[in-house]
Amino acid sequence: MQAVIDKIIQETDSVKRFFLKPKSDQEFRFLPGQFITIRLQDSERSYSIANPPNDSGLIELCIVLNPGGKVTPLLWKMEPGNTIEISEALGSMVLPETWEKDFCFICTGTGVAPFRSMIGHLLKSGKLKHNVYLVFGNRYDKDILYKAEFEAWDMQYERFHFIPVLSREEDAKRKGYVHAVYEEIFTDKRDAHFYVCGWEAMCKEARHRLKAMGYNRKQYTFEQYDG
Repeated sequence: MQAVIDKIIQETDSVKRFFLKPKSDQEFRFLPGQFITIRLQDSERSYSIANPPNDSGLIELCIVLNPGGKVTPLLWKMEPGNTIEISEALGSMVLPETWEKDFCFICTGTGVAPFRSMIGHLLKSGKLKHNVYLVFGNRYDKDILYKAEFEAWDMQYERFHFIPVLSREEDAKRKGYVHAVYEEIFTDKRDAHFYVCGWEAMCKEARHRLKAMGYNRKQYTFEQYDG
């Protein structure tokens, strides 16, 4: 199907937020955590939907520029009003039907996009009875996507805990990598839903560490990418 670019926001030096309006006779439906595939000039690339389902009809994508890629350099040349080809919503990294234990979302970079959709849906549902942790790894403070929004949610919702982790920021409150943080939170090995998304090396390390903590494949879900 086709979609019109409604708005573009330059989020950081290398990341843009694209707001798309699907052209369809039917409402575009998706589950928090799903992605779409964009097709440009015979090349395809998948991007997670960064907003929870809403009444606006817009789809938000949070995309980092890959100068050597086939799709993002073309996207970077586009402007509001341009039309692009998109798929229906795809992907199985979604929330469970029941929310009867804590959630821990572990991510780096634009891997936060599907988690923003999922966490926003959880918090605004009014049905959340357990803690939600967002452990978000970046190099520098300026790299933290949606920082102000996550900080506001942390203040507004008692059960939401935003924990940014910075590997190269000298004055960081938490300096290092994401792994030590979730290991500390879940020292008691209590049951939980773990979702991991981001740089390939981080995802591989998280899989190893969660397994070492005693968690199994039914308790964690991964989505990884290069770059």
